[in-house]
Amino acid sequence: MHQIEIGNEVETHRLTIIWASREAVSIDIFGHVEAVTTADYIAFARALTKTYHELDGTAQLVNEAGHAIVTLAFKRGVVDVQIVRDTSIRTFQTDQSYVTTMVRQIGVVE
Repeated sequence: MHQIEIGNEVETHRLTIIWASREAVSIDIFGHVEAVTTADYIAFARALTKTYHELDGTAQLVNEAGHAIVTLAFKRGVVDVQIVRDTSIRTFQTDQSYVTTMVRQIGVVE
C-alpha cells in the first residue's frame, strides 16, 4: 500500500493506493474505495507537478465514472483542496508548502 497525504496546520488526509495495475488504480478515501484508470492517475500526477511548480492552475483526479474525487486549485501559493468520498465532500485551504509532501509521495512523472 502507498499513502498520499494532503493537509494543513489543522488536518491531514491520507489517500491510500491499495491496488494498482497497468490499467487501473484502487484508492481508499476515508474508507471508500474509488477506481481510477492508470492514465487518469498519471495525468493527475503530471498536472499536480506542473501546477505546484507554477503556483497556478488545477490538478484533478477523476474516478472511472469521470467524477472528480480530488481537486487541488493553486493560486499564488494558496491551495484550495476538495476531496470527495461517495456523497461527502471535504474542502479546506492550505498553502503550497503543505503540498510538498504530496508531490514527493506521488513522484515526478515525465
